[in-house]
Amino acid sequence: MTTQPGFQPSILLVDDEEAILDGLRRQLRKRFAVHTATGGAAALELLESQPVSVVVSDMRMPQMDGATFLARVRERHPDVVRILLTGQADTQSAIAAVNDGQVYRFLTKPCSPIVLADEIAGAVEMNRLVTAEKELLAITLRRTVEALTATLSLAQPAAFARAARVTRTVTETAAAMGLAEPWAVEITAMLAHLGAVTLPPELLHKLNSGERLTDADRAMEARVATVSRDLVAAIPRLEEVAASIGLQRVRFDGAGREAGEPRGEDLPLGARMLRAAADLDAETTRRGSVREAVDVMRADPGAYDPEVLDALIRSLDLHAIGAAPRKIDLRDLEPGMVVFDDIETVDGVLLVGRGTVVSEPLIARLENHLDQDRVHAPVIVRA
Repeated sequence: MTTQPGFQPSILLVDDEEAILDGLRRQLRKRFAVHTATGGAAALELLESQPVSVVVSDMRMPQMDGATFLARVRERHPDVVRILLTGQADTQSAIAAVNDGQVYRFLTKPCSPIVLADEIAGAVEMNRLVTAEKELLAITLRRTVEALTATLSLAQPAAFARAARVTRTVTETAAAMGLAEPWAVEITAMLAHLGAVTLPPELLHKLNSGERLTDADRAMEARVATVSRDLVAAIPRLEEVAASIGLQRVRFDGAGREAGEPRGEDLPLGARMLRAAADLDAETTRRGSVREAVDVMRADPGAYDPEVLDALIRSLDLHAIGAAPRKIDLRDLEPGMVVFDDIETVDGVLLVGRGTVVSEPLIARLENHLDQDRVHAPVIVRA
């Protein structure tokens, strides 16, 4: 197992006999950071606050046996690797634990300290590999989605500027909620507007300027979520993201929902966050004021998850004390800056929508227009 010098992987030992826990702690503390609990309930509570790589549980415990406990660990903390210690008479229970809790190993007692330590070390390595794979998947998916949306933003600047604004709101809301792994909801927001490529330019202009929509306009806009969902559903491992996109317009209280559609906390978190962020952007565009937009949303509380709406409002308060917009020369643009106002050509063609995060391809495109004297040099940005 490859670890940094001095690093001790964190493990949790669970047994109802404190004397056994004390003995195991003494045997293992030189190789691992050892936590202990005298029952399943206490162990589950500890896991909510303490990062742990491996759980080692005795089978026979009162109130909650080892098989039941490890099954609950699997449900709540699937990346934690699970080891079960059993007596010879517990073979059938151990088989149940393998099936229900998907334990990494089950070891019979008495178990040699050397064998136990080596098995825990193998479980720690398994946890490291699983965690590394998830992190790589998250980074790969995010970078792929960013490249896709950045490319599409060059073709549909208004639609994908809106996507960028909504994504930023979702990201800031996730931070205010303290989400440990926000990448899924961020990708949901990034991909939710893919279907906007089907909208005619006239409707995109109306959406970007906050103009009143006709019934036909609203019908076309409503289909964007379905188109986006169907596009994303074809991508492996993004099935939950696709489901969130398809349910983004469902109200939290379930009013007006179609038969079979979830409501309340049964709605995917990504869908709940996406609705709030998208409505904030639409109302701000329509009214020209974030404060008025929030007041409108507060007046219809059944539409939103209260926890999500509260976090969104807190994130806006944090955002308000950020860096003020500033005017710079177009050639001084740098990746990561946020375009504060629309950038148009001298004849009124939209090149970059407000809220777009500056990228290298975007800078190259603007510089080409600048070289042809088709765009004004000063632009307004936010760090």
